[in-house]
Amino acid sequence: METYNFRNPNGYVFITYAGEPIGERYLKRIIDLICAREKITHFTPHYLRHTFVTIQLSNNIPISTVAALVGDTPETIYTVYAHSFEKDEVHASNLMDEIINLSSF
Repeated sequence: METYNFRNPNGYVFITYAGEPIGERYLKRIIDLICAREKITHFTPHYLRHTFVTIQLSNNIPISTVAALVGDTPETIYTVYAHSFEKDEVHASNLMDEIINLSSF
């Protein structure tokens, strides 16, 4: 399967102003500085990934698309990231109320 990367020409997510990939230590230093400034006691880059996937799924982006964007399989997205959203539960409940109207019986 051929994949397309629309992030930047080299496929890196985090790059310098010159377009070069940043190193792991550089990213960790940035995260540590932000955590210190914001008084965040525990944070890992995986939280960013989880947030990205959650935002995509909550906006009804197809799981196959989200999987392709993060380099995972749809099965992994279902297993690791997919969870029920309250807004969808409310919508599903309201839909059933509209379909099954007891006053019509």
